[in-house]
Amino acid sequence: MTEPERDSEPYESLPAPTRVAEARAMWYRTRARPDGYQPYQTSEIFQKVSELLSEGKRLALASVVKAEGSAPRHTNAKMVITEQGSTYGSIGGGSIETLVQKEAKKVFANGKPIVVQANLGDDSWSGISMACGGKVEIFIELIKPSPRLVILGCGHNAESVAKVARNMGYVIVVIDPFTKLENFLSADEVLTEEYSGGLEKVKPTKEDTVMICARTHQYDEKALKAALEFKVGYVGVLGSKNRARLVLEALADAGVPEYKLADVHTPMGLDIGAETPEEVAISIMAEVLMISRGGTGRPKSIKLLTVAEQEIRQDGREPS
Repeated sequence: MTEPERDSEPYESLPAPTRVAEARAMWYRTRARPDGYQPYQTSEIFQKVSELLSEGKRLALASVVKAEGSAPRHTNAKMVITEQGSTYGSIGGGSIETLVQKEAKKVFANGKPIVVQANLGDDSWSGISMACGGKVEIFIELIKPSPRLVILGCGHNAESVAKVARNMGYVIVVIDPFTKLENFLSADEVLTEEYSGGLEKVKPTKEDTVMICARTHQYDEKALKAALEFKVGYVGVLGSKNRARLVLEALADAGVPEYKLADVHTPMGLDIGAETPEEVAISIMAEVLMISRGGTGRPKSIKLLTVAEQEIRQDGREPS
């Protein structure tokens, strides 16, 4: 085993405990394990990220952003953590990876990145029992697949919504037995088939939005029933209040559980006085964005009060 080199002082002059820690760290980085494990290359990590995203899965990516002393892995070492707890790659093994897996659960829960700091040689400081003796900072971020808009139906409204959603960064998938490819040139995928079969191929996830705008309410019923077999982030049916009521009542009579129907947004869209297909598309995607981001839909504008109005409000009354 090659002794590690030091820029500031000869290896032999270091205290014995430090020499041991340095040697162990070097052994970890260079050893060939009997089980055939080899450290992941960065390209392999990103290939795994791409693979998971293509399957519609979220993941947490942990990256070593700072390392001091004899840390087992240094800057740019990465590890992927899935929501099920599986890992790919390594940021040092042992207790540090156990800690990162635990912290990754918080990232999955709130979507906010965090930085984990650990002193690998001080149990009292971080609760990590490792012999390396170095210090590391690890950045953990949530990576999600691009949101998909799955449109069940065709027609002018569907075409307009596809264009607006495309500009918002959505991947567009259209499923309808009557659709024509030339009507959805901005779509990433167009399936000319029944809704249930198309959805089985697409397999929408909780990161996806499903919009239903079929030819008639009978087709709406088939499309919605098929969509409710999947757990998606948003599912809505376009149409009038009367059409919405017909669709929901038909599915309720067909035995679809009430809790599933309660998650359906219909009629779709915010009330902005939309009339044209383009305006309707804006109202629909505004509602989708509001729900996914936790917005209120209220105007953001402010008004300056006159002196008289301020005096009225100070008296506990609202200005008329």
